[in-house]
Amino acid sequence: MLLFVVVLGAAATRFTGLNWDGGMGAHPDERYIVGVAEGLHWPSRMNPLAVDGSFAYGPLPVYLAALGIGLARNVDSLLVCRVLAALLGLVTVGLTVALGWQVFGWRVGLLGGALVGLAVVHVQQDHFYTAEALLVPFVVAALLFATRLAENGRTTDGLLAGALAGLAVGSKGAALLLALPLGVACLLSGSDERRRWLLRLACGGAALGAFALTNPFAVASFPTFWRNVTFQAAIARGSIDVPYTRQFHGTWPYVYQAMQLLRWGTGWLAGLAGIGGLAYEAYRLFRRTASRPELVLLSWTLPYLAFVGALYAKFPRYLLPVTPVLALYAGALLVGSRGARTIDDGPGKGRRASGLCKGVATGLRALPALLVLGAALLRCCAFVNLYRESHPWAAASHWFSDHATLGSTVAVEEWDHPLPTGPEHFDVQTLPVFDEDSGEKWDQMASTLGGADYVVIASRRGYGTLARWPERYPQTARYYEMLFGGDLGF
Repeated sequence: MLLFVVVLGAAATRFTGLNWDGGMGAHPDERYIVGVAEGLHWPSRMNPLAVDGSFAYGPLPVYLAALGIGLARNVDSLLVCRVLAALLGLVTVGLTVALGWQVFGWRVGLLGGALVGLAVVHVQQDHFYTAEALLVPFVVAALLFATRLAENGRTTDGLLAGALAGLAVGSKGAALLLALPLGVACLLSGSDERRRWLLRLACGGAALGAFALTNPFAVASFPTFWRNVTFQAAIARGSIDVPYTRQFHGTWPYVYQAMQLLRWGTGWLAGLAGIGGLAYEAYRLFRRTASRPELVLLSWTLPYLAFVGALYAKFPRYLLPVTPVLALYAGALLVGSRGARTIDDGPGKGRRASGLCKGVATGLRALPALLVLGAALLRCCAFVNLYRESHPWAAASHWFSDHATLGSTVAVEEWDHPLPTGPEHFDVQTLPVFDEDSGEKWDQMASTLGGADYVVIASRRGYGTLARWPERYPQTARYYEMLFGGDLGF
């Protein structure tokens, strides 16, 4: 019954407002993946590299999207993919419950699943079809069978863990780090060295086979695929400079991601509980009291956080593969795992406390969990309520179209969503704000501004980045100061 409530609540948050933006495709990664999927056709045209030679994601999300689009004919492709993302989000919630149940007990599993179901970062991202839509459930499923492997040593669990890891890598290359928990699970599960090597071969073979079977063109054109992947990895590390990652200039590794997760992703209470639970698990590792399944989870969580936290690009969705485990750590800290002390443990076990005392003690133990869960629920409800209103870009576009003179010239910023969204009644010109400050750039800026009737800034991507980077963009920083000060006539 409680599992049904958790899944039903998660479904309500994920299927509310799937078409919130009116089909404009507000998420750039989603637009790209859906666009590539639209260029495929089951089963005759299935090579994403033939649609875009620079395609760098794992092909599996594109294949699933293409299949869904092909089956749901005459339905908007974006909406089809968002339904898939919402369904995959529910799968993640269910797998989180199963993983928590396997490692910590049913109470932790249910609480962790509820926290994932209510986490704003998951609710938001489950409204978009990105590579993480498939990556996250495959990661959690691989961890589930890896913990089972560590506990019972069954070859079947090793094969399933490996196959799911291969599917996760087929969604996004960051899942290569799953080799660590799978390796730890194999190390802990075998009774002798020969058995451990057989399990390693089973896991590795299943992973390679699953990847090859579901990503044949990535294998057939591996040099091109690998070149594209390493190029995107260089962008994420900051080795290659592109406009859409400059927003992370001056941000602190690890600290920035932690603050984003606490402020916007999970909320302070749930986030701090997760971090506290992770710290306690690390302490148990140091004291050598962690169970085998707990060691498997730590061998995923700690290296992944170390890797992602050091990246130059710090998009919140990069943390999605680890937030279900953090939710379970929060649950273990708040309600305790199986084997934790209870009211009847200890020297006084033979003496039964009164029913009232038991009830009070149970309520006090449950109070922290209820507070965290209640805060997550309120936060989630407030966020989901946003989907009842029009997307701000849609509302702004309608207002602009109603009040601006038709045929006017509108200047918009490059690398941002152009507004109004229906520009056919206006002459839309682009301001190259992200170009390096140079005479050529400012000649074009002056020309565009001189002929513009309106300047429309859709988000803070431009001024939020460039105005605080005067060392690189001195003239652009001054431009924004004058623009918002009303000195440019707009």
